[in-house]
Amino acid sequence: MRERKKSQLAGIAGAIGIAIVAFFLIFALNSLEWPIASSLGNAMAVFPSPTKVADGVLLVNVQSNLTLVPSPPAIGGAEVESLPGVAVAVYQGFGSTATVHNITDSLGQAQEDLPPGTYTAKLLDWRFENLSTTVEISSDKVTDLNVTLNATSYVIQSANIADPDFSGWAVSWGQIYVQLDANWSVSSSVPSTYLDTQYPANTPISRIEQPGVTPITISASGQSNGSRWVQIQVITPLNISSIKSMSILTLRSEFMVGTNAVQ
Repeated sequence: MRERKKSQLAGIAGAIGIAIVAFFLIFALNSLEWPIASSLGNAMAVFPSPTKVADGVLLVNVQSNLTLVPSPPAIGGAEVESLPGVAVAVYQGFGSTATVHNITDSLGQAQEDLPPGTYTAKLLDWRFENLSTTVEISSDKVTDLNVTLNATSYVIQSANIADPDFSGWAVSWGQIYVQLDANWSVSSSVPSTYLDTQYPANTPISRIEQPGVTPITISASGQSNGSRWVQIQVITPLNISSIKSMSILTLRSEFMVGTNAVQ
């Protein structure tokens, strides 16, 4: 009996000892938890969550200046118009995949909100030869890309189209001679030169579609008997029977980039 009581007392004493150790261990852990939590709170205060940088704005303005040669007295000078329907693509940096697509509205404008950075803006339009340029977008600022298409339409007074094999087509190895006003000449240095065979010479640029014009090169030019004759060659075949009217159309684009604060 005495041995059993001693064993029971020893067990109780051991349990009490374990409980006391556990109590002090829990107390010690709780004492350490507050400083750690406090230190984490201080760290969060020193390194706050980053705030979002405000976007910038890219505003594209597209217009054309059409000069008719010779210019009728009633017109006198270039006709300016906004160009709607011009496709605009924006690329991140110098990437090959567009991140933004847009189309100019009736005012010839396209606007996009973009994060600050370097972008490439491109006009996907044959009249501008897919013009592209780099633009910098800054936070809370408007980057203006102003593009102007300078067009000149030369009225053809008469034409002689060579068709030696009677195929009904004007081809690149054939010759076309056209007569212009003696006071004007067409520059051979303009890269975008077309023979317009579908539209009157005074047709606004916004109404001219690519199938109605044929790319050409200026081979020679000279004057005789008070007239100026220009020798041209078509780059792509031209169906002679489809000709409705004739004029030479030259296109040259220019652009300016500027930055202003958001109003």
